Amino acid sequence: MPGLALSGRLDTGIPRPRSLPLVPPEPFPARDRRLFRGLAFLLGFTLPLLTLQTGYYGTPKDLASRVAVADFVCLLMFALLLLRGSPARVPIPGGLYGVSLLLSLVPALLIWPGPEDFVWTTVAGIGMAFAFYLLGLSIGESREVTTALLGGLALVTVAEFAIVLHDVVATAQWFPDPMEGRARGTFKANGQLGAFGFCAAGLLLVLSGIPESGRLRGFCVLSGLLAASFVVTASRRTGMISVFLWALCFAVLGARFIHRRFYQVFLAVFILLLVGAGVSWGTLTRSFAGQRLSEGLSTLSASDSFIRNQHEHILASAGDWFPLGFGPGRGNRIDLADPEHHEIHNGLLAVLVELGVLGFLGFVGIVIHPWFGGAARPRTDDADLRRWLLRSFLLVIFIFMAHNTLYRDRTFLLFLGMVTSLRRRESVRPRPRPEALP
Repeated sequence: MPGLALSGRLDTGIPRPRSLPLVPPEPFPARDRRLFRGLAFLLGFTLPLLTLQTGYYGTPKDLASRVAVADFVCLLMFALLLLRGSPARVPIPGGLYGVSLLLSLVPALLIWPGPEDFVWTTVAGIGMAFAFYLLGLSIGESREVTTALLGGLALVTVAEFAIVLHDVVATAQWFPDPMEGRARGTFKANGQLGAFGFCAAGLLLVLSGIPESGRLRGFCVLSGLLAASFVVTASRRTGMISVFLWALCFAVLGARFIHRRFYQVFLAVFILLLVGAGVSWGTLTRSFAGQRLSEGLSTLSASDSFIRNQHEHILASAGDWFPLGFGPGRGNRIDLADPEHHEIHNGLLAVLVELGVLGFLGFVGIVIHPWFGGAARPRTDDADLRRWLLRSFLLVIFIFMAHNTLYRDRTFLLFLGMVTSLRRRESVRPRPRPEALP
């Protein structure tokens, strides 16, 4: 006979569908939602603002030069979330990667002695990027907070585009770059601009369907395309190849959306750009970016001597770094004879050599984790479109990482956290309503 259950709730006597997991509550409490929306907007807006010093240039080498405004916003937002909210659950690959970062200090400080300043600087950079990943897991659980972050990032991307465009066409650059034919914007090196452009394009385009406002959706698409252009203005040949391959990959994988206006417009623009590039290829190849791209295409099967030498040194020193790794900041130990102590340029090999096998498995795990999930709920065209945009991006990101160390990139790790939670949330069935029960 139905009565009161031990929990104090009314027992209707109707069996509950135990096989259906419940949708997790939002990490951000309703009473503080406006505050977190404001912080998310600020976080998105400050992501590319690494420096406003027009005369400063160079890859960060010490802890002070690695600190950015977005780091303080991230830490403040995460601290408030811990105090007043409920942080999202960390998936197994994320936990594995976090543990590997702590364990990597053992070889860095005990097995391979040497100057410790750069070790702690590198640990701070990797750890800060991982904090963005953890925060992204919670942001991805909330449509409101995600929308706010997209608004801030889209707005600052347009502003960044105006700065970069000026520095490309004007004789006197606002943010001078000593490398000919390149712009760096508000970053400390043109490589950072290229990495931000590709990752921000992924974040803005993949998540452009999240906002309820149609205007904001369109603004995210526009700003995502502008962000993708940064790989050209920074003359990053790996980035240019990756953007082309991402578009080509989505053109193939997204053929199922031929009835959607978005895909029709994308396919028409993509074909027009291909035709235009083919017709004016001679002119394009005479530009600096075109020369870089032509050089990159001609060396796909054979890396340049610097990269080839690094790969040879990694193999030669495998007996030293396998399986624990050299530790953060110790990657230059692959070639002790290198007078400039270059870090490893391949992003995946850098993780393997510095953080060891455990760190490599954890990092690759958090990159591919968003590929899975999202199949339990009734599928919609928007969700399917987002899924294939994401999957095409994840396929190409491994090519992009061949010459970019994204394991220290704030935007990339934030994006991974957000799409991981979004895909996880899409794979959970909604709670059955009481009135729908028989």
